[in-house]
Amino acid sequence: MNGLHHMPGIPGCSDTRSSEPRILYPVRNRAAWPRKAPEGQQVRRICVIDTETTGLRLERHQIVELCGAVVSVDDRDRVVAIEQVKAGLVDPGHPLSPEIAELTGLSDADLAGRSICPEQLVAFLEGCHGVVAFNAGFDRPFVEKHVARHVAVPWGCAMRDVPWRTLGFEPGPQGYVLAQAGYYMPNAHRARDDVLALVELLDHVCADGESVMAKVLAAIEAPAWRFEAWGAPYGFKDELKDRRYQWAPERTHKIWHKHVRQADFRSEYRWYRQTIGKRPMVAPLLATERYRANETWVPKQPTVSVPDFLR
Repeated sequence: MNGLHHMPGIPGCSDTRSSEPRILYPVRNRAAWPRKAPEGQQVRRICVIDTETTGLRLERHQIVELCGAVVSVDDRDRVVAIEQVKAGLVDPGHPLSPEIAELTGLSDADLAGRSICPEQLVAFLEGCHGVVAFNAGFDRPFVEKHVARHVAVPWGCAMRDVPWRTLGFEPGPQGYVLAQAGYYMPNAHRARDDVLALVELLDHVCADGESVMAKVLAAIEAPAWRFEAWGAPYGFKDELKDRRYQWAPERTHKIWHKHVRQADFRSEYRWYRQTIGKRPMVAPLLATERYRANETWVPKQPTVSVPDFLR
């Protein structure tokens, strides 16, 4: 049986009776997955990725462990094979904090002298049709910091690109969402374990008959835009923050911005005009540009018109 699907009492499945007991099954290990898709089957190669870092701040911290699994996805958007799993460690050049050592189980001795070749990592990513992380807004900036350049491959985010509540889930960390799908992670906060858990979650079939992977790939292919709040008065910062706009600080752009999807475009545009009193600057946001660090994308500068009498 390919995972746990349509079990009573599991959100996102066909029967969500809350009175039913829930049974959690362990995430499949590497050996449980085929290495190749069935002969002659057309598939897309998707890289499922996870990083462990020395901390949360991109400007101060760095990757200490990275894992990527290349999965074969068929025309039903189901994972039919894990072609390869690549993992590596990175010596940060200083001792790990006690908190990170406890969280990841890594020690300074584990990391001593270890590295991940940036060029090999770029080739690994570029060999796939897309990249999926649970929290792409965290992982992509650290990956591109490690390789010291932008890698123009489409990225999807299982946390933000999936309408979890619509599917009967309560959004939250990966392990929490995974448990609602009927699985648990024997180990967590090591990149390889987190990647295998994410593959399991992506292959989960929801009550509407589509896999989680289908939701992410559809979001990758769908149009999106970045709303940029140029000229928004300082007094509206709380309204923008409550509306989930993010702040790109002065050393980058000094601007509030938001990733807006097609279904929300009209309502977001209307809210902005009614609340801020002007139009937002709207820039198309290709899948190859989404979830990048603020320092690496270029804002759409407002056009300043020159009065006729000054021409």
